Amino acid sequence: MNRTRAKLTAALLLGAPAVALMAGAPRPLTELRVCADPFDLPFSNDHEEGFENKIAHVVAQDLNARVVNYWWPSRRGVLRNSILGGFCDVMIQAPVGLDPVATTQPYYRSAYFFVYRAGRGLQIRSLDDTILKHLKIGVNIIGYDYTNTPPAHALGARGIVGLVGFGNFLNPDPKADHPDDIIRAVAKDSIDVAIVWGPLAGYWVKRQPVPLTMVALPDSDAVSGMPFAFSMAMAVRHRDKELKAQLDSVIDRRKSEITAILQEYNVPLLDLRATPTPSAPHGTPSGAAAPTRDTGRDSLLVSDSIYQGWKWFHVYCFRCHGEDAIGGVNPAAPDLRWVLSTSGKAYPRDSFQYTALNGRLDKGMPAWKVLLDTAAVKELYLYVKARSDGWLKVGRPHRESDLKKSQ
Repeated sequence: MNRTRAKLTAALLLGAPAVALMAGAPRPLTELRVCADPFDLPFSNDHEEGFENKIAHVVAQDLNARVVNYWWPSRRGVLRNSILGGFCDVMIQAPVGLDPVATTQPYYRSAYFFVYRAGRGLQIRSLDDTILKHLKIGVNIIGYDYTNTPPAHALGARGIVGLVGFGNFLNPDPKADHPDDIIRAVAKDSIDVAIVWGPLAGYWVKRQPVPLTMVALPDSDAVSGMPFAFSMAMAVRHRDKELKAQLDSVIDRRKSEITAILQEYNVPLLDLRATPTPSAPHGTPSGAAAPTRDTGRDSLLVSDSIYQGWKWFHVYCFRCHGEDAIGGVNPAAPDLRWVLSTSGKAYPRDSFQYTALNGRLDKGMPAWKVLLDTAAVKELYLYVKARSDGWLKVGRPHRESDLKKSQ
């Protein structure tokens, strides 16, 4: 997950509102305005060499339209600055159920993979293999915050935190990293094993000078609650129902051509008839950045304050208290759900906030008032209390205000 970043001029920034208004006007479908990343092979690039580019042209040909690409890197804010801003109309790839947009029927399904050198004698088949605690593991990771990828979360839940992080699509510096860096590191023996999103792994593994082994992770992980397999679809704005219907029809008519393109790029394909997974959690490749969503009662829908508390937790607290406050990482750090629970320690809010601000140096807990103010700690409490009360499930929450904007 790593891409060249478009250089934005002052004219573009100042003119964006007017452009967005013009972009929202109805127009005949003579143009297929595609949201695309300028440097993200195998998905897309500004030379149209990625499989998303190829699929876009198949779709356009079927609709008697021409492709017009709107280039914007898949970093934080990509939806707001592309499809939701009215600058383009179609994302060629998005996880099924990505909340801010409407997704079509899926056209492929893939998963995360272990990647290691074939000659190393490794036989890794599970995240619970004890050998992982003795290996140098590479993951796509974006700092120690809430945008870490599913494998990073799952390893953290097992207490495996000494990972080698490789930058991904949220890095705006085009010279900082490249999509194939993590696979090249395995080939060069800089790391022992990488855990990589299937399309990224399949494409770059085939291009290495040494043979590499790929082993699929399971569809989901019981320890962390993280999904590892995702069904991918196309996406439009929620109001563009006619365009969505047209794309669904194209996917049906051109299924064999689309599948052939995916196979050409060595995308590992899983059976689409499998039970669909929810949309991808934070940090999944190609803009997949949405949490699990319950089609009945949404167990992840939260206020802005709880959402902000979740962010604070996954920046500062998860190393010791576990991803999603599940505990069990640092023996000296209690399970905060138990700390706040009436069946546990029943810690009052004021005591929680005082401890968070001032720390417990005898237990190795720092005073967070250096980095967090009282308002932030109150938000942190609201998030942990929601997890303790049991109604907020694991994963990236849905912020109410974001969902309202997308409707």
